[in-house]
Amino acid sequence: MSDRKRDAFELPDTIDLDSVNAAQVALIRLVAQNQLDAREALYISRMLEHRRRAIGTATLWQKMKELEAQGRQMRDEAP
Repeated sequence: MSDRKRDAFELPDTIDLDSVNAAQVALIRLVAQNQLDAREALYISRMLEHRRRAIGTATLWQKMKELEAQGRQMRDEAP
């Protein structure tokens, strides 16, 4: 990373896939406006990618639990 001091910047809270995408777009804009160098943006982008995967996994897990519950309900099984 660069040794020069950078101004702080904020990215959207990454609470869902849409907000992770918004954070990535904001990151690209910061690079395009020369407020952040590409190497720094790459490091942050990797963190956002890990966040995206975690949200995706949690979303799939929740959907799987819902589908399993629906299947049990259709078969008149106890939870």
